[in-house]
Amino acid sequence: MKGKNIVIVGGSSGIGLALAKKATQAGANVTIASRSSAKLKLASDEIEQPITIYKLDASIEEEVIGFFKELGVIDHLISTIKPTHISQQFVDTEICNHKSAFEAKYWGQYFLALHAIRSNSVSEGIILTSGIAASRGYVGFSGTAAINGAIESLVKSLAVELAPIRVNAVSPGFIERFPNDLARYSAISDLGSNVPLRRLGSNLEAAEGYMYLMKNKYTTGSILTIDGGELCA
Repeated sequence: MKGKNIVIVGGSSGIGLALAKKATQAGANVTIASRSSAKLKLASDEIEQPITIYKLDASIEEEVIGFFKELGVIDHLISTIKPTHISQQFVDTEICNHKSAFEAKYWGQYFLALHAIRSNSVSEGIILTSGIAASRGYVGFSGTAAINGAIESLVKSLAVELAPIRVNAVSPGFIERFPNDLARYSAISDLGSNVPLRRLGSNLEAAEGYMYLMKNKYTTGSILTIDGGELCA
């Protein structure tokens, strides 16, 4: 990873921030982008190595176009965009909330991939983020399932169409917000989750999946699941 130019959209918190730390420690030149200037500043202060920060709302296509015009050529584009989670039973769905989440996570990642290619900005690979609700039903997760399923279908098509540029996704399971996040673990147990490893994943463990996909040059069209065995249980 030494000397690689990497962009992480959604890199100011959670999995994206953990990935930014790992990539900089490995010697990469990292740019993180986020909608929040405050989060970008905090992330920049937290990461020990020098990074570049950029304020970007990926759901606004014009901002994405401008972003790639300024960026120049990079090796890897990664999106860890995660909108506010909506948990509503299907019959109680507030359509505006689901549309907003779809705009952020699906269309945001779509625009990033599209304009990275149109501007010839990416030389090696694109990694998007889905989630295990695409593969297992949970009460109240119909909107999330639809978004994640759309992302995974997009990845498989783009891997064929954009080769030799590699296109993959990471599908995280239930990830803790902070160490020993007992409240979230209790909440997923109430959903019927039964993680064989009997714990939530960490942001760092999820970040390692993106590192693998950047390094392995014979992996494309793959959805890398990091879920503690949830989909097996």
